[in-house]
Amino acid sequence: MTAPDLYPILPSLQLLTELQDRLPPILEMESVTALRLCFDRTLKHSLLDSLRQMVWSYNVALILAPSDLGLLCDIPLTEIDGLHLSRPAEVKTLINRKDKPKNLQLGCSCLTLDDAMSAGEQGADYISLPATALTAITQWSLFAELPIVAEHITAVEDGAAAAKAGADFLAIPLHNAEDITTRFVEIKEALS
Repeated sequence: MTAPDLYPILPSLQLLTELQDRLPPILEMESVTALRLCFDRTLKHSLLDSLRQMVWSYNVALILAPSDLGLLCDIPLTEIDGLHLSRPAEVKTLINRKDKPKNLQLGCSCLTLDDAMSAGEQGADYISLPATALTAITQWSLFAELPIVAEHITAVEDGAAAAKAGADFLAIPLHNAEDITTRFVEIKEALS
C-alpha cells in the first residue's frame, strides 16, 4: 500500500493571512503535493500571486475552492493548478469554460458514491468523500480510476483509517490554534 499524499486545506482567506508565514515547513514536506484555499469573497490578485509564488516554489499545486463560481470571474485560470468544486453539477460548468486550461485539475466534494460517479461522468479529475465514509472510500478505490481525497482529517487515527481504506490524498484542514507542522508530521509518520 502506497501512503497517500497530504493535502493541507486553508478554510478561509482570514486563515491564509494568519497562517501564511507558518506554511513553508508544511509545504517542504515531500508528501505534501497540493494546497487548497477555500474562499467566500473576492480573492485579491496580490494575495493570490503571493500564495502562488510560495506554493510553487515548493513544487506544490495550488487548488482554489470558491464557495460560488462567480468568485472566479476575475481569476485567470492559468495562474492556478486546479479548482475544487462543491457539487458535481459545477464540474460540467467549468469543463465547458473556454478559458479553462487543458491541464487544470478539477476536483469535486461528494457525499455519496452516486455523487462521485456523477462528478466523474461530468469530467472531474478527482473526487473527495468525507473521511468518515470509509466503506465508500474503499469501494471507490476498488472500482474507480479517479483518485480519491479523504476530507477533513483531524486526527492521526482518521488519516490512518482513510489510508487503509484506499484514499489517495488526505485533506487536512489547518487551524490557527495549533502547531500545524506537528500535526502534519504526526500524520505523515503514522502512514510510514
